[in-house]
Amino acid sequence: MRGVRPLRVAVLGATGLVGQTILRILEERAVPVSDLVPLATEGHGRSVTFQGRSWPVEAVEGMDWSRVDVAFFAASNPASERYAPLAAAAGVTVIDKSSHFRMDPAVPLVVPEVNGDAVGDSRIIASPNCSTIQLVVALNPIRQAAGLERVLVSTYQAVSGTGREAMETLDRETRARLAGEEVAPSTYPTHIAFNVLPYCDRFGDLDYTGEEWKLTRESAKIFAEPIPLSATAVRVPVLVSHAEAVYVETREPISVEAVRDLLARAPGVRLVDDPARGLVPTPEMAAGQDDVLVGRIRRDPFHPRGLHLFVVADNLRKGAATNAVQILESLSERWLAPARGHAGA
Repeated sequence: MRGVRPLRVAVLGATGLVGQTILRILEERAVPVSDLVPLATEGHGRSVTFQGRSWPVEAVEGMDWSRVDVAFFAASNPASERYAPLAAAAGVTVIDKSSHFRMDPAVPLVVPEVNGDAVGDSRIIASPNCSTIQLVVALNPIRQAAGLERVLVSTYQAVSGTGREAMETLDRETRARLAGEEVAPSTYPTHIAFNVLPYCDRFGDLDYTGEEWKLTRESAKIFAEPIPLSATAVRVPVLVSHAEAVYVETREPISVEAVRDLLARAPGVRLVDDPARGLVPTPEMAAGQDDVLVGRIRRDPFHPRGLHLFVVADNLRKGAATNAVQILESLSERWLAPARGHAGA
């Protein structure tokens, strides 16, 4: 963010997995932060480390939002519903990772590589679901070149998408099962260790889960066009990085070679597709970095415009924290001028 004046930044949910990752990525990407206000709905009184020093975590209740220019919300839907409008009314730019505002027609839902220009002058900006982000980054070059007639997605989602407790559950259950011990299910309705759960979130309309509807509805909003996309979301015993098996029927014919070339040049994508050497994207390969990895690109033998892809990304980074920080970077023009009191005033 060259030329941008130092920003005063709040992070709600600063002690959580995504909040901690936001702090790390702000440092990695050298975002100019002059002051940090870590916030929590509960558990305040703790501290976080940022820029080599300790910052006390404050209670969000009673927060004076005029203290900051931008606020990352990485907490619950009720917290976003309650506090984001207060922050926005004080002139703060809110980048929200909850699902509360995503389908609000007045709130832009943004993946910078795909629809960064959708932000406008909105004070509340929603960041999509982690599985949606990697999907639209991979599909957008194909959509622009040949259109999308139909999309089917099966996800393989890491337990970190549920939170730190789920990661601890997987570790505990794995150790117990290897030792021949029985443990009662906790985070999920049944064991996740050495198991696959063919659902994420609660069941809803037409027996699709909330996670599956997010993929359908959020993708259509980001692309600003109706997309016939249906999904099956699956939880797998992996700590970090979501994977997706994607089937696409394009409107216009396009060759596998052309798709590989498009994806090799697409922003935010790394092509990992060398079948002869067995080089394909895996969750371990994606963990700890920000690109969306795409491979297993092949023609469907039974449809002339059918394609298969395998898409993997770190759900805590590109699927959450990195996308939020990239939204901030795309808004740098808001803070190019020298400060004159509070931003947005």
